Amino acid sequence: MEIYRIPEDLRFVNQIGQTLSAEEKIKLEIALIKLGETQTFDQLLFWGRIEGTVANYYIAIGLNFKNNFEFPHKTFFYTANLKEFQNLPPLNPEYKDQVETFRQLFSGQPEKILINITGEDGDQPPADQPNPDEPQQVLKNDDDSDVEIKPPPKNFLEVDRLAYVVNAIEFECALLPVGAVRLTPTHELRYNDSFEGLNLQEASKISNYQHFRAPQSPNKKALIAQDDALFHYDFFDQLDDHPVGQWSLQTDSSKYQVTVRNLQWPGFLGYHRAGTRIFGYAYFGDGIKNVDLAFQL
Repeated sequence: MEIYRIPEDLRFVNQIGQTLSAEEKIKLEIALIKLGETQTFDQLLFWGRIEGTVANYYIAIGLNFKNNFEFPHKTFFYTANLKEFQNLPPLNPEYKDQVETFRQLFSGQPEKILINITGEDGDQPPADQPNPDEPQQVLKNDDDSDVEIKPPPKNFLEVDRLAYVVNAIEFECALLPVGAVRLTPTHELRYNDSFEGLNLQEASKISNYQHFRAPQSPNKKALIAQDDALFHYDFFDQLDDHPVGQWSLQTDSSKYQVTVRNLQWPGFLGYHRAGTRIFGYAYFGDGIKNVDLAFQL
């Protein structure tokens, strides 16, 4: 969601019964401006809100298109107080299986311990252990070979779970209309200046929307690698994910405003206004995946 279009694009979010209060919009705008002043991005977007029992998480995403081959680099940020955005921590695949079993609501407390590894109640490492956030010392053996001291294990915090969920939703759901982006001769992605929006008939077909991620299917990987890929616009994966039926396309009474919702991640929607360059996506939900969808369809 373009940060300068948040008030206008919330009308799409309203269709799933979600919105931002006047106070949230003002604080969010100020926090995003601060983030844009301290970071360098080709584009800064508001990604959405994940609800918590104590506080909500607000997510932003920075995109860097230049000097990134075939797909931009994405950087995620979060805030629970709408004062200052912070980087989401990197993913640790060690906890992937455990995270996918979590079904409890988020609390909105980033430092809350979900998996206690150190056995400590607090967030500080024991006095006899080095701080994992500080550079680790490298010792020398008698033969002058380096021996790296591995950092001590860290507790798995709620902010780590937040990073998993945000990245999962982004990978499985982020979308845009076919034709909205193009490749340059150097295979860098750019928004397509000649894109004037899908027409009414095109906008109402799910086949005219594609994932906003690096291609995963062999056919799309082969297509985007070709020299003539800059003459194509359908080089991203189509929305034909399994289970079939997880995507739902809906239009309002005017037929011009289209939303594409994902039933595996209730709260996600992509949107497009036919005949215009207005499109985007956002997530407003509790961050819990509907793992039973395959049995419900």
